[in-house]
Parts: sequence; C-alpha cells; structure tokens
Amino acid sequence: MFESEYARCEYIEKDNVVFHTWKKEAHYDDYRDPVKASLELLRDHENSVFIVDARNGFEDVPEDVEWGFKWFLPELKKTGCKIWGFILPQVCQIEGEIDLWTKEIEKNFRVIRAESYEDIVKQIGVGV
Repeated sequence: MFESEYARCEYIEKDNVVFHTWKKEAHYDDYRDPVKASLELLRDHENSVFIVDARNGFEDVPEDVEWGFKWFLPELKKTGCKIWGFILPQVCQIEGEIDLWTKEIEKNFRVIRAESYEDIVKQIGVGV
C-alpha cells in the first residue's frame, strides 16, 4: 500500500484490483510517485485490474500527460493488466482530461467508466 497527501494506492485481493484514489490535485513527483506505486502493485499482482477513483480528479500538466503516455502506459501493459476502470460522476468537470486519457488507454486496455467501485467490479464479473 502507498499513501500520500495526494493519493492512496492499495491491492484488494478479493477482487484482484489495484485501487488508486486521487485525494487532490498533484503534479510532477507528487503525481508520478503514487502512479509508480500503483504500477508496482500491478507488477506484484499480475493480470490484476487497475481502478482509478478520479472523483477528485484534475487537469494534468502536459509533462505528466507525456510521461503517462510514453512511460507509464507501456509499463502498465507489461504487467498483464487488461482492464482500466474510472470512477467518475456522471457529469464530470474534467471530461476533456478523461477523454484524452481514455483515447490513449483504449489502444491497449478495456476501459470501464462507472460511478462506484462496486459498479466497475460488477461489470468486470460479467465481461471477463
């Protein structure tokens, strides 16, 4: 498990999920350190599902987007992860940011968007 003032990352064994929760806006190392912690959990638990609670989400700075696309997503693919879940409200203030990430993520992963952790897990149970 990893926890900072910006994010919390944990493995939920019963669901085989790495659960990443953003607490508040983060950039550069404050953004990348929690993401790297989630990646380590995904490496430790091959073929697990990655769920990001983005209800406290924010617009990423361009450098973090570039880092995410060029480094994080290729590393994530190596873990065997095939599903990425986003927890978001139906109406989201960062819709453009989510669309940007979703278009890139969908190149290699199934993306599920729901309003709760339980909704994502339920969809995974049906679709896996």
